[in-house]
Amino acid sequence: FFRSAMLLVSEGASCARSRAEWHALTPRSPGLFCLFCSRATADADGVVEWDGLSHIAFHDRAPRVPMNGESFTVRFQSYRGDLTAAAVEWDDGSASGSAPASVVASRGPYDIWEATVPATASPTMAYRVAATDGVDTDYINASGVSDGPTGSLYALDFGTLTHAPYGSTPVAGGTVFRVWAPSRSSCDVRGEFNGWTTGDGLAKIGQDFIGFVAGAQAGEMYKYFFNGNLWKPDARALELVPNDNYNTMIVDPGTYTWQFPEFSPVPRDEMVVYQLHVGTFAGRNDPAGGAPSPSRYVDVATRVQHLADLGVNAVMLNPTNEFPGAFSGGYNPISAWAMDRDLGTMAEFQQMVDALHGEGIAVLLDIVWNHFDGNQNYLWNYDGSQIYFDSPAVGTPWGSQHDYDRAQVREYFVDATDHLLGELRLDGFRVDAVMAMVDGGWTSQWASGQSIVRQMNDRIDNRYADKISIAEKYDDDTWTVGPTSSGIGFDAQYHNRLKNELRGAIFGENGGGNPSMSAVSSVIQGTGGSFGEAAFNYFELHDDAWPLNGHERFVRVADPVQPSNSDKARGLQTVANGIVLTAKGIPAILQGTEWLEDDGWENNKLDWSLKTVNSGVFAFYQDLIALRTGEPAMFASRPLGIVHLNDGGDVLAYERCEAGGKSFVVVVNLSPTDYTDYLIGMPRAGEWGVAINSDRTAYDGDGFGSDGILQTKPIARDGYAQRAAVSIPGYGLLVLEHTPGFDGCSAADLADPPGVLDLSDISAFITAFGAGEPAADLAEPVGVFDLADLSAFVVAFTAGCP
Repeated sequence: FFRSAMLLVSEGASCARSRAEWHALTPRSPGLFCLFCSRATADADGVVEWDGLSHIAFHDRAPRVPMNGESFTVRFQSYRGDLTAAAVEWDDGSASGSAPASVVASRGPYDIWEATVPATASPTMAYRVAATDGVDTDYINASGVSDGPTGSLYALDFGTLTHAPYGSTPVAGGTVFRVWAPSRSSCDVRGEFNGWTTGDGLAKIGQDFIGFVAGAQAGEMYKYFFNGNLWKPDARALELVPNDNYNTMIVDPGTYTWQFPEFSPVPRDEMVVYQLHVGTFAGRNDPAGGAPSPSRYVDVATRVQHLADLGVNAVMLNPTNEFPGAFSGGYNPISAWAMDRDLGTMAEFQQMVDALHGEGIAVLLDIVWNHFDGNQNYLWNYDGSQIYFDSPAVGTPWGSQHDYDRAQVREYFVDATDHLLGELRLDGFRVDAVMAMVDGGWTSQWASGQSIVRQMNDRIDNRYADKISIAEKYDDDTWTVGPTSSGIGFDAQYHNRLKNELRGAIFGENGGGNPSMSAVSSVIQGTGGSFGEAAFNYFELHDDAWPLNGHERFVRVADPVQPSNSDKARGLQTVANGIVLTAKGIPAILQGTEWLEDDGWENNKLDWSLKTVNSGVFAFYQDLIALRTGEPAMFASRPLGIVHLNDGGDVLAYERCEAGGKSFVVVVNLSPTDYTDYLIGMPRAGEWGVAINSDRTAYDGDGFGSDGILQTKPIARDGYAQRAAVSIPGYGLLVLEHTPGFDGCSAADLADPPGVLDLSDISAFITAFGAGEPAADLAEPVGVFDLADLSAFVVAFTAGCP
């Protein structure tokens, strides 16, 4: 409800509000802790904010699997500044106590607390967290958060090790293994540590096999051996070795030393997203040097400066979960946990994320939970029976769907959220083909699919509130971004109508048709549930430029002769992405867009020589992205109003503004015609600087169009009291900037100092009038200097400055 209310406020807000009113009405960030009501009041006020409390046992204990009664630490999270004290209360069956907790770190909107539970001679230990804000103490239990010391405790059993997470967990002297295999009666762990022999059997406890294997260490490979005849990798492998029969590698995700451990992404309102395919990002005509095919996580890490120079503040990785073969778009995964080994190790993945964080760039991952690939899918008939998939199979257009109706299968995916966002420090997800999980028209398991998505988004809201979840879903409905009590809880969704109307206009113009500027103008403010921060805007991402789908990049379509940088191809593509970058919503571009890449992205590497060939295009994106990320008026949720619409001439102008701050007018021309002295009503009087002209020679353009400073004239147009004459390049985009307090006070204020009308202004007018300069052209008709202009000057001068 709160998110919807804020977005509705931002939709209706106008630039007439004061700066203080605007910021009070439109909280800007997860990073500033005011996106949700509870976070806005998270302080020592005598009320513990429940939705900020979290403890994930397998992630927040050290060691992760305490053994033989040893002492261990417990960490948990609360909103920054919310608690006045905290403790971990423990009970080993014969004694109990309370271990005081203290804040040991902060990240994003959270304080991270830690307490140490003492060693015990007892075979069991149990604990809960007591969180205090003044007189209010609430509790984190295994069953949730409660007002009082009720609910089930987090339980440790040093004999059965049932407190171990699924997968392999290195501990002192060996490794603890746990695997779900309900239909098998025996399970041995066979690996490098025991010469791949049997003998290290795990105990069957319920539907799981659990046990400690002495001598098994991180860096060694293993497999499970069920019932003496079935080899299987670990279902929750964190690292697989595909070129060695998909053996599982024992790894400890907590050993990587993060260089930027407190990184938090920019607020969603300020995000600019760059879709990046690791395997083709580096190595072709690359000034940073060669890279193997596919390129790897480390190759991305060594090229982060390019992304920093471009100015994007988030990358969205095409799926990197393990997939068959070395080359893939990533949409054929066989694991929700392991990163693809052909691209590097898990530690190298963490290094890449860390390097991007060091440049202030968030890392989002495209996750594919709606299906797994049929090729080399080791979860198929995992324990000799079909436990991860339905039997008979439930199909999607891309592969079989998991059996979402099983609780253990749902946990497999939801628990991966904590591995990806917690251990790998990712900053959010793009969830592939959400409709195939949650819509009844796609799957008979829609209710369980919705449960997975809601649990994931609730986990993000509770524990990773500064991170983002984006739905690939194409109906622009409010349900997708509604709270999980009534919707499915995503932060944003693909703005399908904007993409369709924009591509219709751009491709229509390229084909000689008549683009509908009315259709474009109707969607740049938002559509249905896709508005403000909830709209994920784009002109061309991977699906739209994927030869596998029969699609080519737009510039290749517009100009098939490489390097596909004709005036038309360059102009229309920069205009299209210029609209994406200046409309309401979170903008995204595909890798290579910044230099007019014309090859496919899945198998063909980016051609880095195009950064030099089309250096002006790169400069255009640099400048426009800097404007988008640096000016609050351009942020995702700031107001947008249509200023001018000319369907016949294919011209559109719209204003982006911040109350009490700057105003920008974006002027778009989708026709090939260069318009000279084109008249547009302007929302405020005075001087407007040309911040961006896409046809500047510095941007590889022809140099046509307005630049420098434009002065409005007090002549009504487009419903405004003043207008400006603007020269607009064909297939071009202008961004005009107005700064309150900078401009003169009226059309007669032509000389310094601004805000003062005196003889210097009269002299400036006489000079401009005699020379036939635009500054003196104050009345209709445009370009004619006569008594009407003189009269307009006298009226403005006599009125004086307010």
